[in-house]
Amino acid sequence: MKNALGHSWSLALFLLMLLTLGCDGNIPIPDGSSEGKSEGSQVPSGQPVSLRANTSEQVVGSSSSLPQRSQQTILIASFNIQAFGQSKMQDRWVMGRLAEVIRQFDIVAIQEVRSADQRLIPQLVDFVNAQGLQYDYLLGPRLGRTSSKEQYAYLYDTTRIVSDPNASYTVNDGYPGQNSKQEIGVDGLPDLLHREPLVARFVVRVMPNPFTFTLINIHTDPDEVSYELNVLDDVYKQVSNYEFAHANEDDVILLGDLNAAPAKFGELGQIPNLRPTILKQATNVRETALYDNMLIDSNRTTEFTGRAGVMSLKDYFRLTLTDAERLSDHNPIWAEFRINEQNGNGQMANQFGSFVR
Repeated sequence: MKNALGHSWSLALFLLMLLTLGCDGNIPIPDGSSEGKSEGSQVPSGQPVSLRANTSEQVVGSSSSLPQRSQQTILIASFNIQAFGQSKMQDRWVMGRLAEVIRQFDIVAIQEVRSADQRLIPQLVDFVNAQGLQYDYLLGPRLGRTSSKEQYAYLYDTTRIVSDPNASYTVNDGYPGQNSKQEIGVDGLPDLLHREPLVARFVVRVMPNPFTFTLINIHTDPDEVSYELNVLDDVYKQVSNYEFAHANEDDVILLGDLNAAPAKFGELGQIPNLRPTILKQATNVRETALYDNMLIDSNRTTEFTGRAGVMSLKDYFRLTLTDAERLSDHNPIWAEFRINEQNGNGQMANQFGSFVR
């Protein structure tokens, strides 16, 4: 069992520095300026938008088909599991199908773990492993400005993927109002993101030349979508700079529930070479909007095979819409990557050799 809350590194969005004992070095404090922003600005532009902002986007339906599992590729997925708590855990019909979803992928970044009961993700992993598999997990801290808090998690197949809780951390900005210690934060700084991302580094269990990569797991606030997307460009840049400086890692992938289609990515969508893998497919179970995505640097992450998609819960399990929504209101998204670092601009993280067996 691995809990990223107890062993995490914390990364400040403005005071970008490690908070974990035993870690050294300073990271330059960004001034908030970038192309299209006024010099020295600390608060990104953008106004809150409603969750329905994407319903005008033209999208096509999801698909139940997935690539055949291969020894030469891995599948990375993202899944908003929708208010995962005791009610779902006590429903064995739901848990069995959620476990089946996770078994289709090598890594799943999960959003919306709601319950304060920290046994739920380990119990979900037990369901996944009931067929003799060997999945493990990383779990972030509970985040939120109100009594309703959420956690991020990563579930991954340890026979294919290696990670370490010491290579995970929560992005850190400010505390909520009144300096309340409700979430990871820094006194005196504005709380820019409702649910700060959980970052983790992974390596494919293969030798030689394994594909190593860093994932940024995010769930934007549906009431502050455009504002938070104009923060996430800074988050992505700072995490990328940190990962390259401290681990020689240049494959940084942002994934999760963005509550926005690519056309509405704002400043996040203006980062050169950062490309969404889901372009026109609906990602909600009702197949009306594109909320979830996985973004990669097309120049650096050449391990991406070009194959990505949305797994329709309704079609995969042959369910009615009502039953499919018992699992979640979001479908999982996925993308396929080669297991070896590719020639070209890619770099390999320098600290994972001892973890690969």
